[in-house]
Amino acid sequence: MMRVLLQDVRFAFRQMLQKPGFALLVMLTMALGIGANAAIFSVLDTVLLRPLPYEKPEQLIKVWTRFTGIGSPNDQNWISAPEFQDLQQLNHSFSDLAAMEADSINLGVKGSPQRVLGAAVSPNLFGMLGAKAAIGRTFLPEEAQPGREKEVLLSYGLWRRVFGANPNVVGSTVDIDGTPMTVVGIMPADFSYPSETEIWAPLAFAPADLSENSRGNHGLEVLGRLRNGVSLAQAQADMDRAGRTIIEQHASYPYTKFNFGIILHPLLEETVGDVKPSLLVLMAAVVLVLLIACVNIANLLLTRATERQREMETRIALGASGRRVARQLLTESVLLALAGGALGLALTPLALKGLVAIAAKSLPRTVHASIDMRALALALGAAVLTGILFGLAPALQAARKRNFDALRTGRNTEGKHPKRMRNALVVCETAISLLLLVGAGLLLRSFAEVLKVDPGFKADGVLTMRVSLPGAVYGKPEQVRGFYNSLVDRVQRLPGVQAAGAVSALPLGDPGGSGTVTIDTQSVPLDQQTPEADTRTATPDYFKAMGVGLVAGRMFETRDADGAPRVAVVDESLAQTFWPGQDAVGKRLHFGGIQSKSPWMTVVGVVRHVRNRTLEARSRVEVYVPEAQVPFNGMTLAVKTSGDPMSLAPTIQREVASIDPDLPVYRVRTMTEVMGESVQRRKLALILLEVFAGLALALAGVGIYGVTSYGVAQRQVEIGVRMALGADRGKVLRMMIAGGMTTIAIGLAIGVALAPVVTRMMGGLLFEVHPADPLAIAGGAAVLVAMAFLAILIPARRATKVSPMKALRYE
Repeated sequence: MMRVLLQDVRFAFRQMLQKPGFALLVMLTMALGIGANAAIFSVLDTVLLRPLPYEKPEQLIKVWTRFTGIGSPNDQNWISAPEFQDLQQLNHSFSDLAAMEADSINLGVKGSPQRVLGAAVSPNLFGMLGAKAAIGRTFLPEEAQPGREKEVLLSYGLWRRVFGANPNVVGSTVDIDGTPMTVVGIMPADFSYPSETEIWAPLAFAPADLSENSRGNHGLEVLGRLRNGVSLAQAQADMDRAGRTIIEQHASYPYTKFNFGIILHPLLEETVGDVKPSLLVLMAAVVLVLLIACVNIANLLLTRATERQREMETRIALGASGRRVARQLLTESVLLALAGGALGLALTPLALKGLVAIAAKSLPRTVHASIDMRALALALGAAVLTGILFGLAPALQAARKRNFDALRTGRNTEGKHPKRMRNALVVCETAISLLLLVGAGLLLRSFAEVLKVDPGFKADGVLTMRVSLPGAVYGKPEQVRGFYNSLVDRVQRLPGVQAAGAVSALPLGDPGGSGTVTIDTQSVPLDQQTPEADTRTATPDYFKAMGVGLVAGRMFETRDADGAPRVAVVDESLAQTFWPGQDAVGKRLHFGGIQSKSPWMTVVGVVRHVRNRTLEARSRVEVYVPEAQVPFNGMTLAVKTSGDPMSLAPTIQREVASIDPDLPVYRVRTMTEVMGESVQRRKLALILLEVFAGLALALAGVGIYGVTSYGVAQRQVEIGVRMALGADRGKVLRMMIAGGMTTIAIGLAIGVALAPVVTRMMGGLLFEVHPADPLAIAGGAAVLVAMAFLAILIPARRATKVSPMKALRYE
């Protein structure tokens, strides 16, 4: 048996060498499908399926609060220090709870100050995750006491990049936001929790942090580890009970009005975020590409089997059994598929590298993507299965062949069944290609709709960069005001600067602040006068620099200084909601609830609503306060320029250094880049689906061309006879095109019918576009028809050049 198999393999190799073009076409077709699938599966596996790199990661749960009663847009809000303390005392489901507060910090490096991502964390976080320091140690419990939190841990990457991997850094002192801190350890290279953190410090709660007045200061992320044997549903029930207890024990805080609750989400789900729908759509798309590749291979094998009809009949006539011939054909098809699969695997690292390069900023964990044994097994399994399935039809056809038509006529002929099968395969790849083209069209339409959204500002020609003042150096409000007044004044004097201002949080670039505000109004019921608003601190010319239009009243002015009456600028959404039909200028509001003692602020201006969070959805109502009255240590500079914005970046950075050489300038970007980054994930899905749709279109074109060319070859005598009897070339051309386009029309009809059903799975990726959008379907069909017409036209024109005499002599 083994001898016969080796004989079949050697014969298959000889066949491949005799027809290298055919073998190469099959291998390349298979390689494209297998390579794309293996690359996408590797990313899907890394992002969605692979366990997190922590001890028993399935037990790790993120804990959130819910405040849907005050207009909070989702059920994921941070936790305050008093609430964290409540959870530690009330929970029965978690073996451990840890809190953390992430923020970027200034790292004082002589001659090169840097801004890096840091996090203050509970000392037990590292033990909860099963993480140990690579050098030194992690934090001790007593280091979380107020006044004792003077130690830091460095990430492995920061240690190598900034400190040259010097082991003596452990035990030394580094400057963190102007405060000397002692390095006690270096974390391993694969540890980065919270994500991308480079410096960790102990999280310490002062008595004021745990007071009742701090219940509204929601700034902590909380991570818990479930006890052994406790399910997520049981833990959620336990947290529901704890939430009710918190409401009862702290009746002075409006938990009931806020519809307070506690929500649990698995850490893996949190890490993945909202990318799962995009990845699943892309995986479905690349599987469809593989199907089209398989259909093309099936057509090629059927065509090849017909071309070898005389050979097979001769072998059977000489005594070979039908089973023996069928086994030989199956061996050849499986060998071709395996060769194509191997080539696909060779292409996979390149495809994966390119995919990671464009997806690293949009998808979590992609930088760790690699091809594992499951991807290899999937690719090779798909190759073998393809070889068997699509080599089976020609093999069975040869095994049943007993009429020896080719031997009698001297040329290869085919029956109705192979022809119908090839046409059916063309119908299939046409329908599948249309589905991919429609999907790509829907994403393209959605992306175009997103870009049409008015963000409320003008991004052209605006340069942005952020500066954060360390509290240890700039501890007094007048110091903060003095720095930003001086910086903005210097920048405004630079050549090419039309306007310059600063804001505490940049639209689409920073999360910004939010909190409850109380509106002094009779327009709405009392229990609705305390909405949750986005809040920002801004200098007077910020609105001018960003092109935020004034609707009523005035912008901030120099007279709105410290000690002057408190003022605010609100957006048109707040004005229309709480003072409908009235002039909002002159109305009052203050931060906090009704019982808050925060000073009243008079509205001096109304500006257009700015989409601070995403372009896809309106933000909450917005309140701006002047930086002179409410100084903020971390501000983003916005500079409107008359030329290339980035050309001014070095000059502005030198101005910052001239005021304080120890301050790093970071997030240096144009506002156009900020907007681009805000839609990067949507753009990634669009690019990849467009690539897959283009690949499907190319494969379908090759398949249609191949089938049409073979049909022309098979009908060569018929065409010669027609032309000998007087048929003109135009009529023959129309006949060939009509026959090919009829098959395409059937595939289009099936694709159009399936498109609305299949594209529903893309609903979460679409914006202002219906899954059954007629423009996307019509556009996809038009592109496919044009490609199919061209693929049919070329061999059809060749058919019109057939010499009738030659065709008849051949007959």
